[in-house]
Amino acid sequence: MPGGIGPISEATLAACCGRERVIAPVSNPTEIFFNLSSRRVFYDQAAQYLYFVESRDGLVARILKAVASGQGRVVDVEQIYLDSHGCFSGARRVALAPDISAPLLTAFRLAGVHTVVR
Repeated sequence: MPGGIGPISEATLAACCGRERVIAPVSNPTEIFFNLSSRRVFYDQAAQYLYFVESRDGLVARILKAVASGQGRVVDVEQIYLDSHGCFSGARRVALAPDISAPLLTAFRLAGVHTVVR
């Protein structure tokens, strides 16, 4: 595109190319959505919730189902919405028991899914 958007500052490039994004403390689950991607999950140890954004058949969901079925469990995936009317889908959330969280987070890491634990 002729002209483009103009020069990009070094500070902006460094921020965009950084591999680690810090997730600050959030006041509600919808804020976590903005820090997720298809190969990035967020686990809140205090609340024991795993947050992710992906389709029901994506890598994260497949790993989640495989680990849960290996332990004889069924997981209930809850859809979180960005608005109060339920029109804009945000992240998905799963309540995890402490005994399934460690094997699940390990499976994510082995599959190359970036896992943030807070």
